[in-house]
Amino acid sequence: MFESLDILRMAQAFATHAATRQEAIAQNVANADTPGYRSRDAIGFGEFWQATEDGTLADRDTILQEEDPITVSPNGNSVSVEFEMMRAVEARQQHEMALGIYSMSRDLMRASIGK
Repeated sequence: MFESLDILRMAQAFATHAATRQEAIAQNVANADTPGYRSRDAIGFGEFWQATEDGTLADRDTILQEEDPITVSPNGNSVSVEFEMMRAVEARQQHEMALGIYSMSRDLMRASIGK
């Protein structure tokens, strides 16, 4: 059971991805009034996990400019604060799920060793 704790590595990657998304959201909200600023988001978790497994995560950009933004204001800014708040909730839920996975794994390990 303890030889392969892939679930913990995946939970770590999931939490790291949530933090990366939160970073992109924070950048977007901070630049909500900057003329010409284009909103950004993290790559999908599937791509993030694959890059983590391949060891190529450090070689690629994990936050990319959105190609098809929801809205574009007359000054060229594509940030919607309301949409960013919804993304922030998704990122928080993703992070809480990763913590839940850690917690359940810890409880299983404790139960298996008898403590």
